[in-house]
Amino acid sequence: MDYPSYPNAPGGGPPLLPRRPLQGPAVVAIVLGSVAAVAGLGLLALFIAFAYVYGENHAGMRFPSDDVTVASCVRDEVTGRPAAGIRITSGAARSGTYTVRVAFRDAGSGKGRGADAGEGGVTVADLAAGGTVSRQVAGPVPVRGAPVCELGDVTFESTREAGSGAASDR
Repeated sequence: MDYPSYPNAPGGGPPLLPRRPLQGPAVVAIVLGSVAAVAGLGLLALFIAFAYVYGENHAGMRFPSDDVTVASCVRDEVTGRPAAGIRITSGAARSGTYTVRVAFRDAGSGKGRGADAGEGGVTVADLAAGGTVSRQVAGPVPVRGAPVCELGDVTFESTREAGSGAASDR
């Protein structure tokens, strides 16, 4: 199909886009949209950079609770109190003191998870790096049914400064 010649149309056909000058609101909308897009991309880039750096900084991070396990959980036949056997295997780079809290519950009473039977704790002072120790933690309240022993708060405090000691710390 042949188009008649139009003025101001070099190809001989109708213009593909009408030639209207942009009005004030259209210019404002384009500028604001561009600014919002650039700001959004900048925030996305900052979030990605933060996630990358956070992951790199925490890649080899260990928690003291990773070194502690509840090896046994029994009811003492004489007192009726729960007793937890805990085992600490130090994964720290230097010697330190572990403070371990154990939460006890009575599975034979209460609804769902059992009734709260208190907390107990133990402190193991100056455990060598790579050392292993076992301790007993007794609950404060007698239980009627089977006890449930859950590891609570575990803290580690180094007993030697980082710069002192073997060359492997450096």
